[in-house]
Amino acid sequence: MRLSFHGACSEVTGSNILIESRNQKILLDCGLFQGPRLHEEKNFSGFGYSPSEINALVLCHAHLDHVGRTPKLVKEGFRGRIYSTGPTKELAQLVLADNEKLMHDEVEKHGGELLYDLADLERTVPLFETIPYGERIEIVPGIKLTLLNAGHILGSCVCVIEAEGKKLAYTSDLGNNPSLLLESPTRVASADYLISESTYGGRTHEDINLRTQKLAWVLENTIKDSGVLLIPSFAIERTQELLHDIDHFCSIEGCNRPMFYLDSPLAQKVTAVYGKYPEFLGSNIRSNHLDNDFFGLERVQITQTVDESKEINDAPSPKVIIAGAGMMNGGRILHHAKRYLPDSKNTLLIVGYQAKGSLGRRILDGDTEVKIHGERVPVNAKVKAIGSYSAHADAPQLENYIKSIAGLKRVFFVHGEPEESQAIANTVSTKIGIVSIIPETGKYYEL
Repeated sequence: MRLSFHGACSEVTGSNILIESRNQKILLDCGLFQGPRLHEEKNFSGFGYSPSEINALVLCHAHLDHVGRTPKLVKEGFRGRIYSTGPTKELAQLVLADNEKLMHDEVEKHGGELLYDLADLERTVPLFETIPYGERIEIVPGIKLTLLNAGHILGSCVCVIEAEGKKLAYTSDLGNNPSLLLESPTRVASADYLISESTYGGRTHEDINLRTQKLAWVLENTIKDSGVLLIPSFAIERTQELLHDIDHFCSIEGCNRPMFYLDSPLAQKVTAVYGKYPEFLGSNIRSNHLDNDFFGLERVQITQTVDESKEINDAPSPKVIIAGAGMMNGGRILHHAKRYLPDSKNTLLIVGYQAKGSLGRRILDGDTEVKIHGERVPVNAKVKAIGSYSAHADAPQLENYIKSIAGLKRVFFVHGEPEESQAIANTVSTKIGIVSIIPETGKYYEL
């Protein structure tokens, strides 16, 4: 069995792993590169292999950095099956269609080419084949696949591949435990090799139990200052967790003010998918919401159209606006940021990972002026962050997960900035005694 890595090597986006075994070729994830423009141009480069020679693709969850180049793979000749859970299939279709629209708008404004179009997406959808957690199937001759709950987002999975008498596990993105919405990640009993994410490989998250207190503090100060609270949020998982926490806060405190706006058509569609697959949610949230209203949507004003989004500007403060995109690299959050960042009464609350070079990362790192839609915008608003909203395992959680897998000979660390990957690699090699490798893009590794 031979591995090669074609994205997310010493970086967080672009996950794409090739497995070759006895003339069969399968991919794990096919993600988009995200970040500064030069970084995103990598999406238009070749894959490093021939898409027409790939026999199967496994999509482990529906974030763009794991599924975003799938239609491009089809455009360039892939005709195999795409394996995923049911929620991943539905969520992937939503985010890929939304991304196509964003790309189309960008090309219309600034020129350039589309990475893929709707015709490519329409050719992609019929290739999906969904499988449940825990079912072991032969996806191509000689290669068996089992999907286990990863606890990251709805339908996310740890992939276990068996071929040539060897067992390889891939975490994709491993969830932060405990999760309000999902069950804890399922442990892999044994494996010979592991490919692990390392997003927070050198960090420990703040106490997850404090996050509702921090959110309450930010909300209370927004009300006191009669300000605007902007929350750039990822449409999948982060928005749903925020809605759940806001509902919890309002149920206890009573919220006549401020007004809450969910200004993300994609997030609205994603939230509907969560309601469609309650069996993929954690047992605690299911038992506490027998009516399947997990997110208190009656408290939130949902805006669908562009005109409805613009009308938020006329609403009096205090108000809370949750909008995409989560790294502020597009979407409706940019229009609100242009309007509200210059005012010191307002607050920008960061609740998710911000890739290097993204607008959200630059603001979080302290930039006092940013460019949005070609205009220079001063950042006078307060900038706050709640780290415990992360959907990724931190360093202690990664270490414990790896330690629990019997028989490991080698671990490959991907999906992390260099210092994060190196930190967890050092921990695993010194404390657990397992050979740890930070793979290079395009390099082959024989198992």
